[in-house]
Amino acid sequence: MVRSHDDFIAPYSLDAAPVRGRVVRLGAGALDPILRRHDYPRPVAMLLGEALCLAALIGSLLKADGRLIVQAQGEGPAGLLVAEHNAGALRGYARVAPGAAERLADAGRMAPAELLGAGNLAITLDYGDGRPTYQGIAALDGETLDSCAQTFFRVSEQTDTGIRLAVGEALTRDAPAQWRAGGMLMQRVASDKARGDTSEDWGRASHLFATVRDEELIDPDLAPDRLLYRLFHQEGVRMGQAAALLDRCSCNEQRLEAVMLSFPTTEIEDLVEPDGMLHARCQFCARSYWIKPPAGETPE
Repeated sequence: MVRSHDDFIAPYSLDAAPVRGRVVRLGAGALDPILRRHDYPRPVAMLLGEALCLAALIGSLLKADGRLIVQAQGEGPAGLLVAEHNAGALRGYARVAPGAAERLADAGRMAPAELLGAGNLAITLDYGDGRPTYQGIAALDGETLDSCAQTFFRVSEQTDTGIRLAVGEALTRDAPAQWRAGGMLMQRVASDKARGDTSEDWGRASHLFATVRDEELIDPDLAPDRLLYRLFHQEGVRMGQAAALLDRCSCNEQRLEAVMLSFPTTEIEDLVEPDGMLHARCQFCARSYWIKPPAGETPE
């Protein structure tokens, strides 16, 4: 069942405190198909769902369209995780080491470092129009992905930021379980002559923000505007216009063909399948492509 208050992101602000933020909710349209497509072990699916929420939260802060990529990499059983937000489109991928899926089959939520191994969280902004790519890095040393992301903002951006992420499966009568996720981001507006010192207001808002529970973030019957009111009604909370989020991959045949045909001739010859075509599969959306090699590359 697709709900009207799922699969979107919206800004919010507080009248009584110099605080701005974003709230995101993912469900049947933008999260469940991504996680079901690859049948990840539960802890991997949960971490990837959190990463997709994080990518949407940070990507929605951009003042111009661009790809916001959250990537975590290490030497653990799931050594690579990538989540991408691009103008409302989401896609994600995780690489699970051979044999690790069986070991993780009965596991629950795991700390990023335990699942990914010792490594880093990288957040990359790519505008794709010739402008330099920006990247910030933080260590995967927090108990949760949101704590690692808060470290990123504190160290790389030097901005007071609160982040909460939650992922789970909703069980409904006569329907299969469905992956859901929710998240919130809250940032302090800097002090200035008009506002004065904002530290006390930020502390009060942070205390309220810390009370949000995982089940509230993903509750299919609790709309995000009601959640915001529950948390911040005394502060005069306002939720702005929501933007839709979609499960949509950016792969296409022309781009993939250009990449594959850029390989040296000898490598292309080795990649040609018995049917005379080059076979490729997108790691994100699992779509398969059959590409005709250049003339003369088809084996006899």
